[in-house]
Amino acid sequence: MKYSFLLPFVLLTYLSVGQQISNPKHVAQDPSFTRKQDGSLVLSWVEKQGDTVLFFRKIWDKTRQSWSSNELIPIHPEASTHAEGMPKLSYKADGTCILMFELNKPSEKSRFSGDLYYAMEKQGQWSKAQTIHRDTTAGLSHSFGKIFPLANGEVGALWLDVKLGPKGRTLVYAATSAGQGFGEMRVLDKQTCECCRIDALADNQGNIDLIYRDLNDLGERDMAYIHSKDFGKTFTPPVTWMADHWQVNACPHAGPSLVRGPHGLEATWYTGASSGSGIKWAYQDKKELILHLKGDKYRQAQLASNAHGEVALVYAQIKQEGERYFKQIGMYVKDQQGKLRHQWISDSIADCSYPVIHWNGKKWLVAYESWIGEERVIEVREVK
Repeated sequence: MKYSFLLPFVLLTYLSVGQQISNPKHVAQDPSFTRKQDGSLVLSWVEKQGDTVLFFRKIWDKTRQSWSSNELIPIHPEASTHAEGMPKLSYKADGTCILMFELNKPSEKSRFSGDLYYAMEKQGQWSKAQTIHRDTTAGLSHSFGKIFPLANGEVGALWLDVKLGPKGRTLVYAATSAGQGFGEMRVLDKQTCECCRIDALADNQGNIDLIYRDLNDLGERDMAYIHSKDFGKTFTPPVTWMADHWQVNACPHAGPSLVRGPHGLEATWYTGASSGSGIKWAYQDKKELILHLKGDKYRQAQLASNAHGEVALVYAQIKQEGERYFKQIGMYVKDQQGKLRHQWISDSIADCSYPVIHWNGKKWLVAYESWIGEERVIEVREVK
């Protein structure tokens, strides 16, 4: 296996000054990237004004190489904002924007129960939010949703639904149709980890690839992979991406990230397995790791790829200076030959977390939460 301290690294040569995009008077969190069907890059995030949740987006203009103004998106004022199930956006080919968010509804049966909602924007007008699931019985849990564009111009959705087996929760899938919202859900896995985000990709050849944290009968919470080769009509049974054999009687709250690189699918995830904890980055069906950041000080790994055959990994690392603890955002870029370069993205003066990354056509854009004193903002940096 390849480990971080054995690889020949080259420092990245370009790092922009961070651009603060959120209101410093609010508490900002949960950055997320998506793309419109025309290729425009969209960044969304949450701001809290007291107990009220506000949701914003801004669009990257490819021609001008600049951001649009912040746009407020209507959302329930008590929407859930935890990072593994944050509000998020996706787009149909006809320009319809879909918002997905969770709404906690604690009950005597479960303090974690709640519903998963979506709303649709057509020509600047937002519909009333509705649940993506049909069963809205109190005390059930529907959460940790993922939405992503499909090759037919529609949007697919994955989320964790109610418990069907002796433990864990179900992984389900649904898709929109022309001019309509989401249809009936289908169960893809009857027993998964209860509390980690899901990631998924779709291409024009009919492939849908998804990865998530599973839960087997032995109590192991390793990454599982499911594939469709017919545009979502059928899906394969789940298989383990890599057997970490991590057994923990708790919710890791640490989902994986998946991209399609020049040599196939690549994934990254966190594991607390005694055989080798930390962030792992690996190709599909290969035992050798691309990178292993060893230990429990590495968190929140996310991947992105570009048309040049590069794949980038961003993550947060816990550090200490004297009695001060903080998290710093790091980044690796892998070229087509597999050579890795590294750079620190955030300043050590701030406590930073939950990075996300996307390619804007010329540079990498990295967005993350940044704490300095009492100020918590969303910051964006450009990296060549």
